[in-house]
Amino acid sequence: MKRELFALIIVILILVVFPASLFAYQAWLTSPSDARVIALVANAPGNGGWQPDAIRVKLGERVRLRIAAPDVVHAFEIPALGIKVDEILPGHVEEVEFTATQVGRFPFACTRWCSADHWRMRGVIEVFDPANPNPPLPTYAPPLFQQLKLDIDAMHPAQNIPTQRPSAAREALLNLTISEDLRLNSPSEVFARLRANASFGAYPDSDVWDAIAFAYRRAAGDEAIARGQALYARDCAACHGEQGKGNGPAGVKLPGLSFMHPTMKRGPADFTDASQMLGASDALLQGKILRGGMGTGMPEWGSLYTEREMWDVISFIRTVVFDYELR
Repeated sequence: MKRELFALIIVILILVVFPASLFAYQAWLTSPSDARVIALVANAPGNGGWQPDAIRVKLGERVRLRIAAPDVVHAFEIPALGIKVDEILPGHVEEVEFTATQVGRFPFACTRWCSADHWRMRGVIEVFDPANPNPPLPTYAPPLFQQLKLDIDAMHPAQNIPTQRPSAAREALLNLTISEDLRLNSPSEVFARLRANASFGAYPDSDVWDAIAFAYRRAAGDEAIARGQALYARDCAACHGEQGKGNGPAGVKLPGLSFMHPTMKRGPADFTDASQMLGASDALLQGKILRGGMGTGMPEWGSLYTEREMWDVISFIRTVVFDYELR
């Protein structure tokens, strides 16, 4: 009797409960009263990348993204909308809902290193207003590197290089004041101008460099440096290396500056190279982050980063050649 009852329960589960649950699940996915469900698949670029990589939704529409990752661990973020999924495990589906409240094109990306071509994991969500299908395009001021007419593809070697790593801690004891615009001028240019300033004449070169290190640290601020460090670890270290030496596993085979300058080594920029980093202004570095390195394998981040985030990353990158520790 018990066996027959058990068998009957199994039959009911198979024939009634399971189909009903499946029907309810499908109805939940397609219910017009609920969010619009969009299936999104994250594959490593060699397996197809984002599918689809372009999504259109209406202004005011409630959207539920169901994101699957068949191959390796991925993540998902729409930076401009503050939407993120930190981890999508292989074989799992993660969901995130949002309401499209502003018109525009909003890039999304994978924020987990998934392969050597991880940087190609980009897509875009376009939010359009059916009542105004052709809105006027916004206007933006040209980025700083364009305003300054900087050639971000040219070499900018430093004309002045310190004999030791400049230290903000040592300068803190000197209390020297620097009024140079640190975004517009490279550290090497700042050094040259200070050396020509009579008020710095009594100080050795090492003290002047320490003063420059302290000035960059003070201008950035601890919070910006910490934010930049987190962004660097997430987005840059895979290519440029954890210590900024240009030896990250994802960047080893990239052409780097050898694409434009055959005498340069392959691979990402080495931020420990003082001759290059001290010759680059913050405006030039922002241009490289904003546009990417044409042909070098360096992706653009202008569509994913806010302007503040770009300056934050630059603030952290400066810590590779400047010692900011105030011991």
